[in-house]
Amino acid sequence: MKRLFIGAALIAMTAALSAHTLDGVVTDHKTGEPLIGTVIRVKELPGVTATTGLDGSFSLHELPDKGRVTLVVSYISYKTQEVVVDVARDYSKDGKTGKAGTFAIALEEDNQQLGEVVVTGRRERRSDRSAVETVKNALGVLNVMSQQSIQLSPDVNVANVLQRVSGVTLERDASGEASYAILRGMDKRYNYTLVNGVKIPSPDDKNRYVPLNIFPSDLMDRLVVAKSLTADMEGDAAGGVVDMVMKDAPSSFQLQANAAVGATDYFWKDGRDYLTTNRSDYTHKSPYEAFGPNYKAGMDDFKQGPVQLKSHSMPAPNFVGGFSVGNRFWNNRLGVIVAGSVQNTFRGTERTYNSVKMASGEQAMYISNLHHRYYSMHDLTTGLHAKVDLSLGSHKLEWYNMYVRTHSKGVRYNNGIGTEYIGADSYTQDDEMRSLSQTQSIFATNLKGTHHLTDRLTLDWSGIFSQAKEDDPDRTYITLTNTVSCTANTEGDAVAGSIWNGNNTITKTLPKSAERRFQHNKDTDWAGYLNLSYDMPLGQHADALWKAGAQYRRKERSNRYYSYIFNPADISQQLDGNGFDQFAAISWVCKTPYSQASQLNYDSKEHIGGAYAMVTLKSPLGEVYAGFRAEHTNQIYTMLQHFRNMGQVGEQSYWDYLPSAAIKWTPNKQMNVRLSYYRSINRPGFYEIVPYQIQGEEYQEKGNPNLKRARIDNIDLRWEWFPSATEQVLAGVFYKYLKDPIEQVFVTSDGKIGAGTDAYYMPDNLGNARNMGFEIDVVKYIRHFGLKANYTYTHSKITTSKRQYQQGSAEYEKGVTQSRPLVNQAPHTANLSLLYKDTQHGWNAQLAASYTGTRLALVSPFKDADQWDKAIFGLDLSAEKQWPCGLSVFVKANNLLDAKRERYLKTVNKSNLEYEGQRADRTIVGTYRYGRTFLVGVRCKL
Repeated sequence: MKRLFIGAALIAMTAALSAHTLDGVVTDHKTGEPLIGTVIRVKELPGVTATTGLDGSFSLHELPDKGRVTLVVSYISYKTQEVVVDVARDYSKDGKTGKAGTFAIALEEDNQQLGEVVVTGRRERRSDRSAVETVKNALGVLNVMSQQSIQLSPDVNVANVLQRVSGVTLERDASGEASYAILRGMDKRYNYTLVNGVKIPSPDDKNRYVPLNIFPSDLMDRLVVAKSLTADMEGDAAGGVVDMVMKDAPSSFQLQANAAVGATDYFWKDGRDYLTTNRSDYTHKSPYEAFGPNYKAGMDDFKQGPVQLKSHSMPAPNFVGGFSVGNRFWNNRLGVIVAGSVQNTFRGTERTYNSVKMASGEQAMYISNLHHRYYSMHDLTTGLHAKVDLSLGSHKLEWYNMYVRTHSKGVRYNNGIGTEYIGADSYTQDDEMRSLSQTQSIFATNLKGTHHLTDRLTLDWSGIFSQAKEDDPDRTYITLTNTVSCTANTEGDAVAGSIWNGNNTITKTLPKSAERRFQHNKDTDWAGYLNLSYDMPLGQHADALWKAGAQYRRKERSNRYYSYIFNPADISQQLDGNGFDQFAAISWVCKTPYSQASQLNYDSKEHIGGAYAMVTLKSPLGEVYAGFRAEHTNQIYTMLQHFRNMGQVGEQSYWDYLPSAAIKWTPNKQMNVRLSYYRSINRPGFYEIVPYQIQGEEYQEKGNPNLKRARIDNIDLRWEWFPSATEQVLAGVFYKYLKDPIEQVFVTSDGKIGAGTDAYYMPDNLGNARNMGFEIDVVKYIRHFGLKANYTYTHSKITTSKRQYQQGSAEYEKGVTQSRPLVNQAPHTANLSLLYKDTQHGWNAQLAASYTGTRLALVSPFKDADQWDKAIFGLDLSAEKQWPCGLSVFVKANNLLDAKRERYLKTVNKSNLEYEGQRADRTIVGTYRYGRTFLVGVRCKL
């Protein structure tokens, strides 16, 4: 028996050693580009098959060590080809691939002749191949993500998809939601967003930039990030332009649908309950708007739903779904597509943060209070888009409509505000509950025409109407004061612990104050564009493309804000324990029954006109471009109330002249070298120039009517190499010079800093600044594996005045300056994605890592007191299994490492070390924990 086993093993080893392996690559006959997913079968050996990988290569195993075999090569829309191969031959001697033992197969497209049928070609824009081709052929500096990459990524909205692009970081709000993108270290205000090439308004109550998390990713064909501008683009971007290109009508009938369920593990841990209020029963309109300014509001005018706080151990499961259906009719002249998406998600955030102050005579901030905040959020995001295009010979009309909406309901529970010790074993602590129900929406409709008047003269135009809204009614704040009995430690000292997790005992709870805010805004745009281009030949191998055009935009914005303050009807009313039902048990009295319109009630208009001219010279060696754009801006706001020392009407009007130029050198078909320059601007938003003054979510806020636009000069140099149709290596440097950059800073009302002095957070122009850096982007495939990696280094410097206390004195030094980077700029950002694709068995997978370095988050009026966000590393995963019938199953997992965000000061006050979790080299201001999220779903394609 032993000899039998040894003999069998020797036979198997001999067979394995004698078995031959054939490596090859399948390409397009005309373009030479690799064809991914081609099936190769051995006719004489039915069990031996392979599929080409991400680089078009394949490997056939278990072939005989000599002789000939017939390969049957098939790929959709290509002619099936039979190829006879001598397995022992070295095909590199034929000069086909340059690699020993590698066999090259070129397939031809299956173009069938059907009599007089006219075949209209349509470019496929959804593949990785198309994305690389767009980058390669563009005039400016671009990064493109295809629908193919977006679908495989772990992300479900545009904001998270965008973080995979080189040089992009995300800004999260206090509840942990990533909404805005920072491009190349330039804050979100220095970028703008397009949908199908058209600028859209923002529903945000403060800013003109658009929250990107409102857009579901499965509505897009591709995502284009332009990092340099040409004269035919609007000039108010320095970081870049994000263009969301939505789904277009397919060449034939196509139906796609997907559905997934999931959850976040944030609520799986003990003590992290999901909090809700009865938001079905809230006050839709403020009494001021419902009944007029002379109406005296009473408690009967405010419904009790927002104060009915309840605790649940778990929220409902998350759900994400979408569909699209499209076709072409009338001999491909008419195309129609309709697509929709819904995302119903529940999320939670735990925020622990410390209030820090500067005391007289101190040179470092000290911690005054410890806070715990718990967010429970429910977001329902829906999107719908429809497009119709009609081609009539030399004329084409397109009508596009889009509607996106997100409805957010949430509770924020504050634990530990204003802690004050009243004895050795007890202290008082303010707890606050905030309840909100906010809706944001954007609607846009766009009619566009393209007319080829002659073979060389083209006219195109578009007319756009778009409207963005935000409704935030009955946002409710309630504050309670608790008297807490401390738990003693082994030394007998009192230890203040969180009421939330039950470390200490509440002995008395009294109501303190309440506020209910009503806010809504609307931003309406009418815009028109007209462009004329002429392609003029300059000899046999060169031509000049002349282009000129104009645009006009009229924007109308209205903002309404009303606030009502309440006091307890019985200041001595004592509540039972700390049950969540105590918030609904308080009797209140409206302190401001005639709540008049606040300073944030205004109407505004903006008129922007632009005209440009540009020329692009093209030859086999590359392109040379020069352009000039002029824009006129007129902003007018009217406050609906007149306040002391404040003007009722304000206006800004100015011209900007924006030159641009670029050189694109193409030494060979696989390589480009680009050098470009453009000048851009950044306009203030209406919210920033209106002279308001209110208490914001975190700080006192103030507008700045003297705020000026920023002007930026931008230079880019990039080298590009495209080894294949789906691979790229991009390496470049950039430089930006900013005049009068706009940043949020602290200012004081009386020019002094100290106890009792009001400080305001407001936008201001801060002299001049420089921003520079380099980036590299690599996409490489080897058989079934792929790698996408990018890294960006950015450096900026701006010097501003600060205040600093003299040691041991209550006076502060004047004229102190300090240099720092621009707000929200991280010096190091990187992404690394490992890909796997097996077409034969239908497997796709991606492991995506992202890194964002330490960045400046908040500017302080004191020297060495700015707040920084610590570097953070994230890891996400997605995988999919496909079947030939068009059905697939997928999973997505985000934040696998449960990364937390930490905000800190670079200085240390020794007294801060007494607080738990503090370090000797920094003062931790706050931490944010979000938990992991998981989705499991199915997708079908017919």
